[in-house]
Amino acid sequence: MLVSKICLTGGPCAGKTTALSKIEKELTDLGYKVFIIDEVATRLINAGIKPFGNDSISMLEFEDIVLKEQLTQEECYEKVAKLLDKKCVIICDRGIFDIKSFIGQKEFEYLLRKYNLSKIKYMDNYDLVIHMNTAAKGAEEFYTNENNKARSEDITEAIKRDDRCQESWSFHSNFKIIDNNTDFETKVKKVIDTIKDYFKIETKWQKKYLINITDDTLNNIRNKEIVNVEIKQTYLKTNLDYEMRLRKRMLDNDSTYFVTVKKNNGYNQKIITEEKIDKKTYERLLIQKEVINEINQKRISFIYNDKIYKLDIFKNGMCILETDNNSIVPPFINVIEDVTLNKDYFNINLKGSDKHYAYQKRR
Repeated sequence: MLVSKICLTGGPCAGKTTALSKIEKELTDLGYKVFIIDEVATRLINAGIKPFGNDSISMLEFEDIVLKEQLTQEECYEKVAKLLDKKCVIICDRGIFDIKSFIGQKEFEYLLRKYNLSKIKYMDNYDLVIHMNTAAKGAEEFYTNENNKARSEDITEAIKRDDRCQESWSFHSNFKIIDNNTDFETKVKKVIDTIKDYFKIETKWQKKYLINITDDTLNNIRNKEIVNVEIKQTYLKTNLDYEMRLRKRMLDNDSTYFVTVKKNNGYNQKIITEEKIDKKTYERLLIQKEVINEINQKRISFIYNDKIYKLDIFKNGMCILETDNNSIVPPFINVIEDVTLNKDYFNINLKGSDKHYAYQKRR
């Protein structure tokens, strides 16, 4: 794929402006053509179109304008990038789902219906989403409104806005959170390293846990904003060295499709290709290739202490929690076993996994 689209988001005073400048330089030096889509809301506010103060419009009216402008700009940059015979990266300073963090769920759903937008398709239209935490979380001494006239939140409001932003993007399949546990220079470096890791297309295993779902678990998760995405993963026959997987993500009667080819090397995985495809290509691959395994799961994504967690519930009732290597399992999750390196729990081997579910129940 010659064109990639990345969304850089986060709470107020997170450091996005500085990060964008460094990202553009780094990727340009690596040979990419970089397009930056500036934050639409800030540009509108600085031009006098605003949802506060004198001559203001309502927040819903404002976000309606932001959405239309964001859609137009992304479409324009994508069209231009596809015309160029080189590797292009579109970096969005905030994206469509940031709008949800400024208005209510019902209002956001209203805007999606108004413009006939598919939630899953527009979420998956971003290849990578990076959230930079507001300085109000752990770096309060650096939090300020002075460098952005469009910013008005105090520290408490900034934290709430940051949390809402995380929740709005949480069901993206490649969502990363960059916290303030380091100095700012290292924080920006983490953002750049995350993007470089994506383009190297080399990733490490996430931690995986076999867990038992209890009423307390469900109650704690339901207290957070979650999205249930249905996922069908189909593994196709290929040579012994490579794994080929089709993935279908379903939400609200809409679907997106992906094909991934990767090679497993013990603890590391090297992804050879990972690409979003259309429905016809997905169906053609299903016909052309022999299916060796198919698994269906419901994925619940949620945020806890600024970390992203993905809870997969399979049709046989088995539950697997995935998280980053440096994340701690939430206290309301009952872990049965760490199965990160257990090949029986690799998705490609989960066919006929009722025995695992029975084992879970006995425990």
